[in-house]
Amino acid sequence: MAGLFLMACYWPEIQAAKAIDIAEHGTPVYNGGVASILCSFPNANQTNQGYLFFQEFFVDSFIGIIIWACLDPANPFVTPASVPFVIGFAYTSMILGFAANTLSTNLARDLGTRIVAAIFFGGEAFSFGNGYIWISILVNVPATIFATGYYEMLMRDSLQKIAAGHAKHEDGDDGLTSEMGSMNATITKKSDEVV
Repeated sequence: MAGLFLMACYWPEIQAAKAIDIAEHGTPVYNGGVASILCSFPNANQTNQGYLFFQEFFVDSFIGIIIWACLDPANPFVTPASVPFVIGFAYTSMILGFAANTLSTNLARDLGTRIVAAIFFGGEAFSFGNGYIWISILVNVPATIFATGYYEMLMRDSLQKIAAGHAKHEDGDDGLTSEMGSMNATITKKSDEVV
């Protein structure tokens, strides 16, 4: 819908830009062309699909880990009020770092606007870039699954799960008490060193 509204609001300007692109490049579908206001296309020199895949995978995984960290109630570094800013900063850093190389980050953001681009600029919106469309549309799904698994298995604080009664410490209640006691002693020692 947003792509259709964009086309309706700026129809004269888009048509003028399309005419210039066709006169200068032969097509409006390329990175920097008028069709790229709707969806991303790889640069002309980006012919290595593996490079584009891993770039998209890294960006989507990074964003997924940040979002999952914001959802974790045991994360002491993010408050509910700061979540939009943290996620926004993650998106901003990835866009500033990688958007010049081509980036979509989201199936929902890419597919709908690519359909609108195909309606107004031709089927080349789906065929441009030697199969890049599959990277821009599908890579975020396995990248987000990877990010979720990575966070849950390697970064999540399991003590909150134990305290909620959903799991048991391997040494029972005595082990949990010992663990919490050693954590408190470490925190107290560090706070004494700071003072």
